[in-house]
Amino acid sequence: MIFMRIVKSRLDFLRNRGFVSVMGRAAPIILVTGSLEAEQEKRLLALAPGARIVREEELVADHGLAAKVEVCYSSLPAHLWKEATGLQWLQAGYAGMDDILSMPEARAHGATFTNVHIHAHAMAEHLWGMALMLTRNLHHALRAQGEGRWDRETMIQGLSALADRTLCVAGLGVIGTQCADIGRAFGMRVIGISRRARANEAVQAVFGPDDRKTAFAQARVIMLVLPGTPLTRGFVGKAELDSMKGAFLLNAGRGNSIDTMALVDALRDGRVRGAGLDVTDPEPLPAGHPLWSMPNAIISPHYGGTHPGYEEEAFDMFCQNLARYVAGQPLLNVVDKEAGY
Repeated sequence: MIFMRIVKSRLDFLRNRGFVSVMGRAAPIILVTGSLEAEQEKRLLALAPGARIVREEELVADHGLAAKVEVCYSSLPAHLWKEATGLQWLQAGYAGMDDILSMPEARAHGATFTNVHIHAHAMAEHLWGMALMLTRNLHHALRAQGEGRWDRETMIQGLSALADRTLCVAGLGVIGTQCADIGRAFGMRVIGISRRARANEAVQAVFGPDDRKTAFAQARVIMLVLPGTPLTRGFVGKAELDSMKGAFLLNAGRGNSIDTMALVDALRDGRVRGAGLDVTDPEPLPAGHPLWSMPNAIISPHYGGTHPGYEEEAFDMFCQNLARYVAGQPLLNVVDKEAGY
């Protein structure tokens, strides 16, 4: 009995750190939500011989089947968390885990969660596309083009350079580091904000979240690529906007990182010179909201991380981890449930 308790304790330790052993038991039942082509199913079965692949409608027909599901890709419907008592591993098909972790049943579940990090290039390109539009007045030029109006004198007023200015990236994960690298290529000084005090070759200085106003005050361009957690909610409020001194603010993390109405006021009085928002709070942004008509705001409907081949890359990540799972090896991109990412 003591020996069995020691073995169970060791297995729990390994599982919580992304090690999941499948040795000595039957092949897993894998729940796949979303589309799955025949060739993809063959690939999964080649990686996990004997595995059974089930769909959500099968769980509805067989009420006991949910408890037997061991692996899930790419999301588990909310109503199944209490039933999925045998779930060992959830591979999400996206990066942000806040929707899942906001459910008490999911956060308390013993399964290992992993996500995908396939957004960096697309997100960085999207953020820098908005930044260049704002700094070069291209958003105004596009509106003038739509009106058939040649207005060079207006367009050249208030142009802003990037070279030799400071970029501040809040969130120095894979996406933030990609944004920082591009900033360096533009000849910018790059600083960052990170909860974890770690060295990062892409930035010249790293500030903690409590010192974010000091970092914002130095920057011409500010990019937010923060995950959705209780600590990042309201990360930029009136006090932070006051510190920005006419900077350009871009956000592709979570809309609730910014106090939206405080941002509207800051855009109106120039404390923030321009904003590029791929995410908003509320989301979707309702008709008639002041941000829609602000001349110094660019809004895109939360597609910054989308790119050709996204679904294929996410599935590839699942396959890599499935091979590791079957072999009892550590999984990639294990989510820290407490940190939220």
